[in-house]
Amino acid sequence: MGSGFDQRRTQGVAVGAGSEAQNRTVKDWLTSIDWGQLRLPSFQRGVAWDAKRVASMLNTIIHDLPLGVALVLNVGDEEQFVSRPLVSAPDTNELPREHLLDGQQRLTALYRALRDNDPSITYFVHFPELDEDPRNDDEDESVAWYRRWQIREVAYPLWVDSPAECLRRGLVPVRLLDPANDESATWVEAATAHLEPGEEITDIAEYKALSAELSTSRENLKKLINAKREIVSYFNLPFLRLPATTSKEIALSVFVNMNTNAKPLSAYDIVVAELEAATGERLKEMEAKLNAEIPRLARYLALDNAVLQTQALLQGKAPNQRGYFDMDYTVFVENWSRMTQGLRRAVETIESLRIYDGERLPTAIPIPVIAALLADEPATGDRRGQVDQIMRRYAWRAFFTGRYESTAASRAAADHKGLAQRLSGDENAVVPVFNEDLFPLPTDSELRTAKWPKGQGSLARAILAATNYFGARDFADDTALSAENVARREYHHVFPNKLLDEADLDPMKALNCVLITWKTNRSIGRLDPITYLKKRAENALDPREITERLESHLVPYATLAQAGPYVQAAGPELRQVVQPDYDAYLDQRAVYVREFMIAVCAGRLPHLRDILDSLTLHEEHVDGSTS
Repeated sequence: MGSGFDQRRTQGVAVGAGSEAQNRTVKDWLTSIDWGQLRLPSFQRGVAWDAKRVASMLNTIIHDLPLGVALVLNVGDEEQFVSRPLVSAPDTNELPREHLLDGQQRLTALYRALRDNDPSITYFVHFPELDEDPRNDDEDESVAWYRRWQIREVAYPLWVDSPAECLRRGLVPVRLLDPANDESATWVEAATAHLEPGEEITDIAEYKALSAELSTSRENLKKLINAKREIVSYFNLPFLRLPATTSKEIALSVFVNMNTNAKPLSAYDIVVAELEAATGERLKEMEAKLNAEIPRLARYLALDNAVLQTQALLQGKAPNQRGYFDMDYTVFVENWSRMTQGLRRAVETIESLRIYDGERLPTAIPIPVIAALLADEPATGDRRGQVDQIMRRYAWRAFFTGRYESTAASRAAADHKGLAQRLSGDENAVVPVFNEDLFPLPTDSELRTAKWPKGQGSLARAILAATNYFGARDFADDTALSAENVARREYHHVFPNKLLDEADLDPMKALNCVLITWKTNRSIGRLDPITYLKKRAENALDPREITERLESHLVPYATLAQAGPYVQAAGPELRQVVQPDYDAYLDQRAVYVREFMIAVCAGRLPHLRDILDSLTLHEEHVDGSTS
């Protein structure tokens, strides 16, 4: 987009010949939208940007960085196209002055964020210096967003509408930056009202001192907000203007051209260009060689992400866009062999956890961290054993805790720094991910409520990884899970999906999932768990084999064997008999996963029998003959 526009031709017409480049502030764009002077032609698509992309744009604006060029078509005495207002903008009776041909995603997102009129999401500016959370690792101001939902006309989470709770988190609503509506003074008063000295302060001097301190704090907070508000208000969003004499055909051709060929440069694209300019090396060719050397890496993480994040960490930078742009590209090339060694070791580390591909990986964030840490570590000897134990502990804690649920890049950099110090011999080095108080392991209740692991949730996938660790032998053919067959495995409900649906119980829980081959999965149907197990046992050489196969998934056979049969029809009666069995099964499997989790998050290599000996009351009363 941008300067390349004047050279574009569509259907043989030089579309830039009559265009005119101009500047316009955000304040003026918003005024134009509010008054109905700027509208969308009817052929424009709907809102497409997700929250992540909106936040990226808002980050660009609050840091006063260039954003890009919009394209408008001047409207003469009559509109050439049927038009509509931008989403959530007022529909006035005014004849518009302009149609927005390119830039509607940006302007719609900006308008909605500043007006805070999307009931499903609220945007904030995070000021690290205001954040009271001890887990806060951020150094720079950034835009955050939070999903909203309603229950009985009440918007949740409730704290989003509480200025005091927002301030405690270091969050200032983006709506306070709206040039047309200055609510900052009112918000600051509400956010700090709880700090006002109360009647319990009887000393006049103390009362005045506290009041003066609060007044100063409020003024400083207002200045902080107003500084960002000023940036937003006068932020320049330039645009190209097509004259009103532009024909309808050319305007449509320009629109198609801009929306099919224009692709914004990614951080990776910029690094590719700068690396070649600085060193003559071509990153894509280097990555092709890397892929040939470590073909298993691409199973877990896209090569461009693996390379950029590891290289940034090797240079002491955060694995994000800012870190990429701050890299020394000569050092980038010099570190290539170190990076390759580290990534090879990182892949070996993840494979040692019996996780074989990205679809089952709880989160890929630890891979570049491990790679940077192992870039110079010996491949053999006692030192390797000690280091590998720390890496396994780090990976499992990253998987099971909520450490990387937000601000992942800065947290990865902080963990890398602490782990590097630990590996260099500093036993007192602070490694945030190892802090049990800030990042505790999930409780049994949290394990029970974790959702189906086919989604993106790291805890659900961590539970699946735990249940796969001891081989995850297939129920029918007894093959162990491996890198070669993992892609052929399917996600199977231990308590059948149909049974739980008819009992009005949630089947989509991580603890109700095992990975099995497609033939096994397709042959299960709606059987009760015990009926299915007996059918499987009939085909086994030894009745004990079916128990061992289930135990290799950390499935409690004895608890499951007590479940059913269920002859009741769908509804409350079926639920009444199924739920106790289902709960008992979930409770026992949660115990197994918890014991496994505690062991691996301490760096230990667990043994299956130790895990299975972790009994609850559900199994203490099981007749030994059932197993």
